[in-house]
Amino acid sequence: MTEPGATRILLVEDEAMSRTFLSELLTTRGYHVSAHSSAMSASKSFEAFHPAALVTDIDLRDGPSGIDLVVALKKRRPTLRVVILSNYAIAPDRRHAALADAAYLNKRVLSEPSVLLDTLETLMSNSRGTPMDARSAAGKLDGLTLAQAEVLRMVAAGLTNEEIAARRSTTVKSVENMIHRIMTVLGVEADHSTNSRVLAARLFISEAGEPGAKVGPAG
Repeated sequence: MTEPGATRILLVEDEAMSRTFLSELLTTRGYHVSAHSSAMSASKSFEAFHPAALVTDIDLRDGPSGIDLVVALKKRRPTLRVVILSNYAIAPDRRHAALADAAYLNKRVLSEPSVLLDTLETLMSNSRGTPMDARSAAGKLDGLTLAQAEVLRMVAAGLTNEEIAARRSTTVKSVENMIHRIMTVLGVEADHSTNSRVLAARLFISEAGEPGAKVGPAG
């Protein structure tokens, strides 16, 4: 059941089964969802619903595309968080300012529900700048989701699991599980002489550059 004051998510997906699945997934997690099959319908409800985030498919068949919708809604509310879904492996052109800070997810990864939930949580908890999009980094980081890449950045910056949990407003156990998934994706395994956390941090730095100075938990 959706809690009073829950974060509002505008969901746009023209395929009925996918729309129902995503709506139920987000509602179960505690989000307040307004689901639509077209960009036109979503646009009409935008002001009254006042969403904090938009989750939209790119290809909406008839009428404006998901990208058209993102561009239009970001003009009306620049702070709107955006997750773009697509069946294609290539992310949309980010040269348009409205797409610069959008998260991009290939629909194939939605078979693992935590991917979308982790991505949304990272976007919604981001108050210090745009989280890194894993697909903007080359090499081995390509396999990470947006949320996983952001957690790896924190690991590389020297934050403990407790500090990461505080910044993401989640539990230490959730962070531990995510780091385990990150290690699996990166193919990093600890042995008797090497710490997997150090190896993963070094990989992040080699692929994406220095993550910045170590900072404590958000106050």
